[in-house]
Amino acid sequence: MGMILIYSLILLFFLLCFSIGLFIFSRKKKSIIGQILSLFIFLFVMLLLSTNTIDELSISKKDVISDLNHLNIKLKDDFEIINNKVTGMPERIQETKIKISQKDKNKIINEIRNSANFKTLINELDFIKNSSFDSVESENTLHNFKYPKFYSREIHIKINNKIPKLFCLSIYDDNTIIKYQIIED
Repeated sequence: MGMILIYSLILLFFLLCFSIGLFIFSRKKKSIIGQILSLFIFLFVMLLLSTNTIDELSISKKDVISDLNHLNIKLKDDFEIINNKVTGMPERIQETKIKISQKDKNKIINEIRNSANFKTLINELDFIKNSSFDSVESENTLHNFKYPKFYSREIHIKINNKIPKLFCLSIYDDNTIIKYQIIED
């Protein structure tokens, strides 16, 4: 996956250089079509390079509800999106923080605690030692954990048989802010 990223960045760099060169050449020849074409190529490259920023700014409550549905979590009360951060290319990681009501928080914690596969873990190493989370059988299976400071619900799924995604939700004992991550492989 790393070589694809390098080749893609090299291609985008050449497209950017080509568009700048075409623009300069078209300015000297006073070609309007060349200038417009070079601007379209330049804007296309800039759009590709700014997709993470666009995704960060364009999240809505509808998107959050859809993401939480993959984790079988439905919020009854209104919530507030505090932060949304998207990083990485092509391995993309989205981290979203939302503020929920105390009632929804208690409901989610109870759902996690009362699930059939709930496990209490001492630390992340305990998770690695005792987990079959990366196995094929665990795909599309909800995993529920209690770490020392937070509860977690995780699922590894493919949406529409496309890119595999890992959804991880963390809900802390001391506040009503939940954080979820979507990691695209």
